[in-house]
Amino acid sequence: MRDFILRARKGPSTPDFSLGALPQTSHLEIVAHCIANAMFYSLRIRSSVRVHIVLDGPSDPPKIVRIESDLLGSLDGFDEQALTGVLREALMVGQGLSLYQERESRPGVFVAKRSFESLIRQQVAVGPMFVLQKRAQDIREIKLSSGSTFVFSDHLSMPRKTDKFLLRLGAESVSVGPKMLFASQCITLIHNELDRLYLP
Repeated sequence: MRDFILRARKGPSTPDFSLGALPQTSHLEIVAHCIANAMFYSLRIRSSVRVHIVLDGPSDPPKIVRIESDLLGSLDGFDEQALTGVLREALMVGQGLSLYQERESRPGVFVAKRSFESLIRQQVAVGPMFVLQKRAQDIREIKLSSGSTFVFSDHLSMPRKTDKFLLRLGAESVSVGPKMLFASQCITLIHNELDRLYLP
């Protein structure tokens, strides 16, 4: 299973946002692009992929929306409004959750009241973890596992204390190339490297 953890530090944790004003809603279009690039290729849904969207913004953080490709029926399309609509639907279902409680909003889409740190501890216990950074060892110089977790942020950098937390737990810093890229582009490059290694 390939796991991608996207931390949207100002991403709304309640469903009261407009699908027609995504850039003004803490740049949720970035989240939509990440979901699309993680889940789809050539109009098909990838197998064995999980995306964890960590929403730390107003007004009921922390919330995590998890999408599992193997359980999905449909995401109603892969454009920005369709994918953020799935996110908003999950947040509607997730209203009133207690800490660590989880609900399923549709097949393959889950919402939980839990923190980024608790998710990191969970994932680090089950397999290799890599954190995307601009100045780090190149991904092509690292031995990758098909069951790895990749951690990155949206348009806002990770706080320095978070980087230290990740490294202290055993995450390895990795770069996907010499230029600063969009988060969604990083996902595509990671998929490409793993596809070359593990697809027949």
